[in-house]
Amino acid sequence: MNKKIMSLVLAGTMLFTLAACSSDEDTAPVVLSGGQASESAVEGAGESAPEGSQAASTDAYVFVYNGISIPMNAPADDIIAALGDSYSYFEAPSCAYEGMDKVYTYGSIEVRSYTREGVDYIAAVVLKDDTVSTPEGIRIGSTDEEVTSVYGTERSEGVAGYEYTMGDSYLSFVMENGKVMAITYTAIVAT
Repeated sequence: MNKKIMSLVLAGTMLFTLAACSSDEDTAPVVLSGGQASESAVEGAGESAPEGSQAASTDAYVFVYNGISIPMNAPADDIIAALGDSYSYFEAPSCAYEGMDKVYTYGSIEVRSYTREGVDYIAAVVLKDDTVSTPEGIRIGSTDEEVTSVYGTERSEGVAGYEYTMGDSYLSFVMENGKVMAITYTAIVAT
């Protein structure tokens, strides 16, 4: 089952990367993975959000991991420092933004960043297993009914699941056989 979940997450990430590299639209989502979240954002996070994006705020989906709020489009350096040094790291030249796309893996979550004008910003948070949940308690393995009871029916529905939009972020659930298979927080970034 875990191999199937990881395959879905990796497939979604690959599709996102390809779409970001070939998109001519004004905005492109950036995929992040997350852990346990709360409604509170990093204080002042929206003050230095990149030009062209909406400011990171409590009017967006925010993931919280070990008490650290991870709002989309917030400057990444302080958040990565607060999460600690116990992570694996990967980077690659960005095809959608300047500089490098960076991926920090902290056990059950993956935090991704993008660079704009020399500053790294939170792009996405991916939940990797059922040991972490959204602040509202939804995790991998939750049912369709649980997701709908928490987040409602105002959502975009695709072939693989649901996408909820709030402020400058998406919260996506990949569904299979009525159960959550993957959860991703994604920044909405103007290109």
